[in-house]
Amino acid sequence: MLRGTKSWGLAMAMSSSLLLTTLFANAGTIGGAPLVYAAEQPTAKTLTQEEALKQAQKWVAVPADYRLLRARYVGANEAYSTAPIWRVVWEKANEASLSVTIDAVSGKLLDYSKYGENESGGGSAQISREQAEKAATAFLERVTTADERARLSKANEYVPPNQPMFRGEQREFVTFTRVENEIPFLENGFRFIVDHNGEVMSFSREWYEGKLPDAAKVIDSAEAAKKWDEQAAPTLLFSDMSVFGRSQRLAPFQLAYKYEADDPQFVDAATGQLLNALGKEASAKNIEPLGNTHAKAEEKPLISKEEAQRIAEQYIKKLPGSYRSEGSNGGGTSSGVDGVEVRRWSFSFTPLQGNGSGEEQTELSINDRGELVEYSVNENARFQRSGQKWEKAVTWEQAEASALKLVRTLYADRLGDIYLVKQSPSKETLQSMQEKGLPYEITFGWLQDGIPIEYAQFAVEVNPETGVAETLDNRSRWDGTPFVGAVGKDIVDRAAAKKAEQKQKTLQLTYYLPQEEPFPVPPQPREPILVYRYVGDAGVVLAETGEWLSFAEAKKQQKPSDIEGHPQQAALELALRMNWLSAEDGKLEPDKAVTRGELIQMIGRLTNRIEFNYLRPRFSSDEQQKPYPFADVDVKHPNYAAIQKGLQYGLIPKTGQTFAPDRTATRADAADIVARLLGYGDVLDKPEFFTVPYQDVPKKQVPAVALATAHGLLKGKSAASFAPEGTVSRGDVAEVMQALYELKKTKQ
Repeated sequence: MLRGTKSWGLAMAMSSSLLLTTLFANAGTIGGAPLVYAAEQPTAKTLTQEEALKQAQKWVAVPADYRLLRARYVGANEAYSTAPIWRVVWEKANEASLSVTIDAVSGKLLDYSKYGENESGGGSAQISREQAEKAATAFLERVTTADERARLSKANEYVPPNQPMFRGEQREFVTFTRVENEIPFLENGFRFIVDHNGEVMSFSREWYEGKLPDAAKVIDSAEAAKKWDEQAAPTLLFSDMSVFGRSQRLAPFQLAYKYEADDPQFVDAATGQLLNALGKEASAKNIEPLGNTHAKAEEKPLISKEEAQRIAEQYIKKLPGSYRSEGSNGGGTSSGVDGVEVRRWSFSFTPLQGNGSGEEQTELSINDRGELVEYSVNENARFQRSGQKWEKAVTWEQAEASALKLVRTLYADRLGDIYLVKQSPSKETLQSMQEKGLPYEITFGWLQDGIPIEYAQFAVEVNPETGVAETLDNRSRWDGTPFVGAVGKDIVDRAAAKKAEQKQKTLQLTYYLPQEEPFPVPPQPREPILVYRYVGDAGVVLAETGEWLSFAEAKKQQKPSDIEGHPQQAALELALRMNWLSAEDGKLEPDKAVTRGELIQMIGRLTNRIEFNYLRPRFSSDEQQKPYPFADVDVKHPNYAAIQKGLQYGLIPKTGQTFAPDRTATRADAADIVARLLGYGDVLDKPEFFTVPYQDVPKKQVPAVALATAHGLLKGKSAASFAPEGTVSRGDVAEVMQALYELKKTKQ
């Protein structure tokens, strides 16, 4: 089987505007007792486990029904840690968890997060900013010193960099920014996430303890503005807009100008040099495709396993030498939030010129759109030497050349759609990789009409000892290359985009803590610098209109204005928090009738948050995995993926030639889907086993209506009427999903 790897290069090239670092502790218990396990052990100068637990509970109240799951000491020499810390996790019956990170020397609270609680509780989904700030302030006063609080801005006075967007989540972010010498330090301070009930669900401390740079000798703001105007360079790319949901009427990908981590965006206040997010001197990057061959920009038809094997056999012919096919070596799937599972199949080939050993086998993985998504050679040898120090190593430039050769060979027909992501790993990085036995990973990105697609990248893994490119991994959230559509004719230039940004922000002198270089660099203490940068509303510039897309305004659009006082308000608020429904242009339209396609999409989202084990597809043959073809549901239909997922999960019977996705859903349709969701699909064709008190239910609909009403998921319109042909509104669906959620919780 092919193994995926986490690319150093992929991390390097991620957009700085959406980076959010979250540290997770590894799981591990013996006999129910929490373990201390790490490369380093606590020293005499650090807290013991008992002291750490006591200190953690001083900062955070742990409910009585939570049990200690783990306590882990992380030494200063471990990845992502420049100082020793304790991470402690409590858990509530697999339903919720509470995580606390404290400084192992001072005992200060560094991070706190709570997951799984309050999702279905009451309270307003539209908690005010003032209420959130009040809750955050109370928490702040408990876990910080008076001296620290004296050096903070007002709540949300500054927009923090890299604030994440959560689609559909009804939460408020509250930030207190550190201010020294009247200069804001945007990367330092305290951040909170407050939920719809006004409870702090997340807290993080960022506080540089060293000496700050001298602000006496800096260039003036006029000179800095001139430097920025001349040299700042956001990247034009197809930006992934999935985080905004349906709130902005945006295409899944939108041409936008935004700053990548390696783009020049800050002015060094001491030298006037333009810096990137890593704090290094930078200039506008020039993205060059590897060639001039292109794939067609179109949705690709789905293919069968047999067709995938023929494609794999064409790819193997591109490689030097001759190969014998060993057939399929398994496969895999992946899926999006609403999506049908994307399939891929792995095919093995043995070189005829070799000794026939398994170590020499080449594996190719083809997805069901006919794309090569993985390549691997010498897998067994790589597995055996994993983690062993390299005794010798080729240069990074030699590794790049090897990776380029493989990409040019395998993707010869689409080199105009690929570019090399420029990387310059430091000497310390390369040494760390050699010590840890890590391969070189060379990163490539995908282009559409010469424009990069955000997050659409793949990595080639090169053996540092031999210089051989041993794997290519093109699996991403799309399991291949995303379809982004064509580029419009009129695009504003970079200068216009920068002017649009300037209208939203103010050039300001700030302290700046550069981003960390990604793993596997050993963590090094970062030192702040003084920079001029534009501070204000976070967002991007839409390239086809020149308009500013504000993240804050987009978030406001996710809060509906039309459900206050609605009879189904509680269910609608739960559906929003769980991302079963989403607002559009600030409205949820609770009384709007849903179509059959929309109904299955909403119910499909429910299965993302609730585990229905009896629904999970278990295919005994590849034939069973093939999408079921409805004549009126092609791949371009907005509910295509949700309908295919419904078919796979048994929520839609595989009968008939049509589905009528755009017909208004009826109460009978809803009853049928929820009955199947509860696992009763096999008895819905046995009306003789069921009775209902309603006089208006046709015989074939009796089983579904009987089961749905018996479980309290749907109610009759009267004692004698169910109104099976009555329409179903978005509020009705929200009520059904709320009832299913509560029903599932009571049976856990």
